[in-house]
Amino acid sequence: MTTDDQIRLHWYLPSSGETRQFRQGGTNVVLPDRNSAGPGGFRAPTLSYLTEIALAVEEAGCTSVLVPTGSSCEDPWIVSSVLLAHTRTLRFLVALHPRTQHPLLTAHHAATFQRLAGHGRLALNVVTGEPGWEARRYGDHGDKAAQYARTEEFLRIVRPLLAGESVDHTGEYFSTRDASVTAPGRDLPAPPPEIWFGGSSEYARPVAARHADVYLSWLEPLDMIMEKIKWLAEAVPGGRPAPRFGLRAWLLSRDTAEQAFADAERHLAGIGPDHAARARALLGARDSVGQARGQSLLEGARVEDPDSLHVAPNLWGGFGLLAGGSALAFVGSHAEVADRLEEYRDIGVSEFILSGFPNLEEAHWLSDGLAPELRRRGLLAPR
Repeated sequence: MTTDDQIRLHWYLPSSGETRQFRQGGTNVVLPDRNSAGPGGFRAPTLSYLTEIALAVEEAGCTSVLVPTGSSCEDPWIVSSVLLAHTRTLRFLVALHPRTQHPLLTAHHAATFQRLAGHGRLALNVVTGEPGWEARRYGDHGDKAAQYARTEEFLRIVRPLLAGESVDHTGEYFSTRDASVTAPGRDLPAPPPEIWFGGSSEYARPVAARHADVYLSWLEPLDMIMEKIKWLAEAVPGGRPAPRFGLRAWLLSRDTAEQAFADAERHLAGIGPDHAARARALLGARDSVGQARGQSLLEGARVEDPDSLHVAPNLWGGFGLLAGGSALAFVGSHAEVADRLEEYRDIGVSEFILSGFPNLEEAHWLSDGLAPELRRRGLLAPR
């Protein structure tokens, strides 16, 4: 089996902190006791804790960690730069919002990181985001069309800068003259860092088709992902290869399916229908096509009815009832989850960004169970 037939695993770094049990909070969870200090309470994103996670996923064979962005997270460039010194081969997929940085500053950050880290340890996840309170914090009051227009302009500037070119540009959102991040004795390692990009709206598709090296989607059932792969391929300009396809998903993989689903349902213990209804209302109000697609899969699902949370074999929707991001999780035995990953590989998915509750413990389950199963099948690409 060649590397073109294999998959690459990536992990999520909880730089806003997390909890030991899902019912007590975590990223984007809307329950009132998010910062509970009791059993399973809040874990701060300290250097020692984030280092533990990074080392665990590096040992498991993950290619990279996604370092998220947002006002609730620690700064992704600083987090990645510090963890660079504690890891050996792990790549850092640094998330960034075009609304928060000029493209020259982004390219300067990336160039410095590349030169200090050496070849291959940086990729960029360009996040357009959505209208709402987070955007307004940064003075962004544009609608979705305007946000994607800015992202497209950002990428038209930053891509040639990352390739070592000089750029002159005057546009609606950015302007720069004689911009460059190279200087005598400071050339950039080649090739430039990959651009990862996601979005399910009509505005996202042309941007992804023109600029992304990897297109990233929330986990959805196979037929929906097949449609999205076709949707993206049809928009790719002639002469440009189609982006690779990646999925972002929760993971709960155990030695047996019974153990996996018992652990999954334990996360929801004590959550009543009132909390779930409030969460669904908040999630439904978000101006995100990808979020809406995921939530549509959970129509009729209820936290008090475990059977209603099964969307497809080993695709479980319990986390999606309560938290933003991926509506679905891979849940099952290591062999079953490997079966599902192989099915997605067969339709064209090569990258999987996974996360768990909590991320440290789930990374150890990955290292001890799922990753060895994938290697046994020849499915896991070497770093």
